[in-house]
Amino acid sequence: MSPESTPLPPVLLDVPLGEWPSMIGVSGAEIYRVRQLQDWFFQRRIKSFDEITVWPAALRRACAEKLTLRSLVPDGQVASAEDGTVRFTYKTRDGLLFPSVFLHPPQGGDPVDPDEDEVPGGRSSLCLSTQVGCAWGCSFCASGRVPFKRDLTQTEIVEQIFWAEELTGRRLQSILFMGMGEPLANYENVVRALQWIRGSEGLHYGLRHVTVSTTGLVPQIQQLSKGAPAVNLAISLHAADDETRKKIMPRSARWTIKEVLKAAWDYQVKTRGSRLTFEYVMLDGINDSQRNAQRLSNFLRHRKCWVNLIVYNPVPGLPFQPSTEEKVKKFSDILSERGIWTRVRRPLGKDIGAGCGQLSV
Repeated sequence: MSPESTPLPPVLLDVPLGEWPSMIGVSGAEIYRVRQLQDWFFQRRIKSFDEITVWPAALRRACAEKLTLRSLVPDGQVASAEDGTVRFTYKTRDGLLFPSVFLHPPQGGDPVDPDEDEVPGGRSSLCLSTQVGCAWGCSFCASGRVPFKRDLTQTEIVEQIFWAEELTGRRLQSILFMGMGEPLANYENVVRALQWIRGSEGLHYGLRHVTVSTTGLVPQIQQLSKGAPAVNLAISLHAADDETRKKIMPRSARWTIKEVLKAAWDYQVKTRGSRLTFEYVMLDGINDSQRNAQRLSNFLRHRKCWVNLIVYNPVPGLPFQPSTEEKVKKFSDILSERGIWTRVRRPLGKDIGAGCGQLSV
């Protein structure tokens, strides 16, 4: 077999936890080695088995021959001069590139998470990707113009957290599945990643600090409430009527707004406490009229939910423009007057192509 065809060793996080003992070759009285590996990997963030100084050299060598701990390689980063947002680019083991975005609003600025507590030194969040490219083709989004290559693995999803904290030197308070790709179209890998992120055997993030975004894949939303770790759900609605949604989100609009909302309400009930947010990008002359605001409020009144109004970040080559400040305010006022918690999201990372809807490779 030639060196070029030699298969790469599996990555640790792609191995189910129950198989770790046999994979590293321990059992019986030595099973505590698995707990040591968990501690050194998740807490100390080792990148090599040689770093586990409490292990005998023979065990370190044996594991290094069978497994690798990291699969991604950082391939560049750029920081916003306006707000401190950092856009990372990673290279996968098969040579593909994809981004993630570190968000650190200034102290006193709008939190990325609408229910986030004040954190000394500011709130830090990671907007991570779940696919290389995106096949969902929302007409206003830069990611929708990037040809879909493949789903990211559970390891590649979780590793974005490790690298973001290492490269910035900051602890992440919130994990947002809002980068490149449709998370629920990569359902199995996203759920496995959530098990590592939320689980006590992994990073142990609390429910309030993990949000999964979706353009409204109804079957997967329904499935998510059956056995997956509970998370906050963010629905990219972006329209108040099905006709407009079909124009700007042609694939996701295969499910009507009423179908999407029913799946969302059911998810909220079944998960007993997850926060439900609706994302609504404000497109001038498309979905920003007072009538649109009234329709949206009719859908959401008397429900426990939040609405994030996102001022559109223009993408070169696309024919959309952001709504005027006056239209955004009036839209927000109508929702608020009808008892719907509403916030206008301040754009972050616009100058480095890291704002909402701007992500491409």
